[in-house]
Amino acid sequence: MPTHTRSVALGAILGVGLLAAGIGAVGGSALLGAPGGSPKVGAAARSSSTAVALLPGSDTTGTESTTTTIDGASSSALGAATPPPAASTGAFAAFDKTLSSRLIGHGDLAVSVAVARNGQLIHEAAFGVANPTTGAAAAPSSRFRLASNSKMLTAIVIMELVQSGRLALNDRPLPALAADLGVAVQDPRVASVTVRQLLSHTSGFPEYDHTFFGGGAKNCTDAARTGLSGHLLGPPGTVYRYSNMNFCVLGLVIEEVTGQHYESVVQSRVLTPLGIDDMRMAGTYDVRAGDVAHPTTAGRYFMEALGGAGAWIGTAADLVRIVDGLDTSRPGWHPLATGTVRRMLLAEPGIPYTAGQWYGLGLRVWADGTWGHTGTVQNARSMVIRRPDGITWAVMVSGNAPSNTDQLRTRMDAALATIGISPPPITAPPPAPGAPPSASTTTVAGPPATVGG
Repeated sequence: MPTHTRSVALGAILGVGLLAAGIGAVGGSALLGAPGGSPKVGAAARSSSTAVALLPGSDTTGTESTTTTIDGASSSALGAATPPPAASTGAFAAFDKTLSSRLIGHGDLAVSVAVARNGQLIHEAAFGVANPTTGAAAAPSSRFRLASNSKMLTAIVIMELVQSGRLALNDRPLPALAADLGVAVQDPRVASVTVRQLLSHTSGFPEYDHTFFGGGAKNCTDAARTGLSGHLLGPPGTVYRYSNMNFCVLGLVIEEVTGQHYESVVQSRVLTPLGIDDMRMAGTYDVRAGDVAHPTTAGRYFMEALGGAGAWIGTAADLVRIVDGLDTSRPGWHPLATGTVRRMLLAEPGIPYTAGQWYGLGLRVWADGTWGHTGTVQNARSMVIRRPDGITWAVMVSGNAPSNTDQLRTRMDAALATIGISPPPITAPPPAPGAPPSASTTTVAGPPATVGG
């Protein structure tokens, strides 16, 4: 099985000098984190658009917490795709071998990973088969489903509109949206839902799993009509319930405020300034050259239904650039000011969260000072983490392993440990819900207090 890797000089980071690219490497060494984009790996694979058939899977819901399985035609493809351990040389050889051996052949067809230090991309690698139908190997440039990592893009645009004064966190946008969509609101509490409550999953919207993953809606607008005409779980702002409805609706709010298509707004306001030109929104069966073909059951519409909650595709390096773009201490362009990002990382007042982590405004936050997001849909998992020690990483898979997407972090920690990078310690317990960070917990709540911008 071909393995594609690309590494760059680490210098003082690991003390090993210039790294050699692995066996089957594409493109050699380059500094990838500089403004203005990066060398493209496998660019020839993106020069045409080819439709491919997706293999059936057995999952019928595909929610954040659902375990999916690959069976039928795809199980034989998975067996055929099981490779030997990744063959890499240089400082990341042990890292690549550890990560690939824990995922490929254990439920995953393809894996892609990117690691940055202080805003500079230092390693990219991909393993396995990107398209079981054509046999195309995965490459660092292969576009995977972001799933709920898409929510970060929606949140960034919303917060940029707040920052520029075109929206306010306390605005109540749903009555106008319902009127535009021709929806009769049944629950009067819907009218009081704020932008902030949508961003923090405290609006009261139920999960609506059937709507998004069971064929209940063929696009995000249809899904929003269902949500706006339904009933809330409780008064807005009093309960945390992770629901894709919140970010589907926020994508439509972006269109209402800007008068432009959601995808175009994200491209122009976030991706293009970050130097990202390979990401797009994709339909459930919209697979083009350079895209990963995630095994997918026939007759589903979850990518279309998710919209701003989960329909983006891109690379692991794209995820790293998006998250590093929120840290104004790192080089390059930044869509949001430091104070705005700090607000996104705070817990919501009065909301009980799982010990050791909480949900801010479009971002997940952990008590060890890390933050980022995860994503899960049928046969796709992804995770991106920004650490307080300067490391940012992202990993994306085509397959159903691990069953709990958060366990990607355990795999990554084990792989990083082989090259001398330890997990960050827990620096403090979570702050009281909604409380501002103290001086001793600035790494938990956001960028250091000395960072400007």
